[in-house]
Amino acid sequence: MYDWTVLNQAVSAALNAGRVGTPVFVRWTASVAHTQEELRPILVDMGGFTDLWLASTKLRLYAAGAESRGHLSLALDYVNGSAALLAIALAHGSPSMDLAVYGSDGAIYHSDSLALPRRYSAAEQSVSTASPELLAALDSSLAANQPVSLSGQGG
Repeated sequence: MYDWTVLNQAVSAALNAGRVGTPVFVRWTASVAHTQEELRPILVDMGGFTDLWLASTKLRLYAAGAESRGHLSLALDYVNGSAALLAIALAHGSPSMDLAVYGSDGAIYHSDSLALPRRYSAAEQSVSTASPELLAALDSSLAANQPVSLSGQGG
């Protein structure tokens, strides 16, 4: 699992300074998972940071991909009309990520192919901070190959 704290601080600071206006879309791809079992929890963690940046609540999600093939993606729709497209893949020994946050008045871009900081030691990798509810919704979407509503506000 990865520690996205520094990335979150940088993006949040730029958003709070109004550098992009109102954030409306996030595109975030990361090839950082070392095992197939890490794919889902990392993707859900990424979704949590995206919630903060878009300052909204998830309304609906649609998941695609296969852990057995080493990649998953997640399309998210938010209550405020914003959206996100997230993707996670196995690192294959070379972790990397690419992030773009688009707003009404600009965008923030970040790419990193350097080794990213691991959150847990090898012995603790099975520990996840990912939301059990969101993991269940992700699993439902993957199984049904359909979007899943997450909020009582429709969708």
